[in-house]
Amino acid sequence: MKVLLVTFSDNADHQDITFGMFESLFKAGRNDCEAWVMGINTPKVPIMDTPRTHLVDCPKRPGIEKKTFDLKELNRIISWIKEQKFDVIFFETLHVWNLAIMKRCHKGTKIFQMIHDLIPHEGDKQARSVHLMNKTVCKMADCIVLANQKYVPKVTEIYGVDPSRVRYVDMWRRFPEYTPPHYTKRALFFGRMNPYKGVDKLLEIVKLCPDVQFDAVGRVDPLVQDLVDQLKLCPNVTMFNEYVTDEKMAEAFINADWIVLPYNSATQSGVVIDGYRYGRPCIAFNVGAITEQVSEDVSGYLIAPGDINGFAEKLKEAVNMDERSYGELSRSAYDFGTNKYAADGAIDRFIDLIKT
Repeated sequence: MKVLLVTFSDNADHQDITFGMFESLFKAGRNDCEAWVMGINTPKVPIMDTPRTHLVDCPKRPGIEKKTFDLKELNRIISWIKEQKFDVIFFETLHVWNLAIMKRCHKGTKIFQMIHDLIPHEGDKQARSVHLMNKTVCKMADCIVLANQKYVPKVTEIYGVDPSRVRYVDMWRRFPEYTPPHYTKRALFFGRMNPYKGVDKLLEIVKLCPDVQFDAVGRVDPLVQDLVDQLKLCPNVTMFNEYVTDEKMAEAFINADWIVLPYNSATQSGVVIDGYRYGRPCIAFNVGAITEQVSEDVSGYLIAPGDINGFAEKLKEAVNMDERSYGELSRSAYDFGTNKYAADGAIDRFIDLIKT
């Protein structure tokens, strides 16, 4: 079986997912799966340079921009894909160029499309376009893939997809070696600050935990700028709202003891997995499918949705754990994440997915 893994995203997380599975399959040398990879020619994360690695000049974002209409480059990509005669094309992210490839490269090839945000987030200015893109790929792809079980029935309910065309698979990432804790007692809020990320609740939690030092790292959506401005005034908050490099990201997670996710809504969260990659347990509101990602007392703690006081009390309790107890939980979170999400261990489930 000849498989092409594709992401045109310039997001480091999505690149790591796609490149990580390609790398694992390539190194494994499986005779039942010949893996190839296609991605943007300016990747933010490392990618193996092999004869099966194909980097292209494509639009950096899934939306409409000038580069989207570079038909010469798009046709060149499509011609190359046709020449290779892939049995499966696995699109890890949504992108307008996916649609053209699906339409023109479908003959003899099964198309798998992963959808990460099946239900657009509340307050997201791109909600309409995300919904339209979801609706379109649900019609064009042979199989829709989700990274959580909870929303599998929603694909049929919202987009009318036959249940036989919907799959679920646990996400995967490349995991570094275990990073022992620094026992800083710091809490990290990581990622783009959008309305659904619960910036409003984070502000209240910060005020209820004056003795806890918070690091808020990520770009700011204009819709929550007022809340971010208030966070900046809190003496126990350190803000970093510029572009986050891989080095800065690793530094942020390593220097934290706890990852906080006071989200208003969520499907699944890549931040949870990033926490596990560095051995940092999470405290999160039990919204969306986060319950599938956090194991109580094993990899972190789940709080009833919207219970700000409960979240604050659990965080106070957590940062006051003795070093031995916290060290054991840190290692437990890393082991839990490795077993559930490491790319090297996800090969069989990925192959089972595309074989069905």
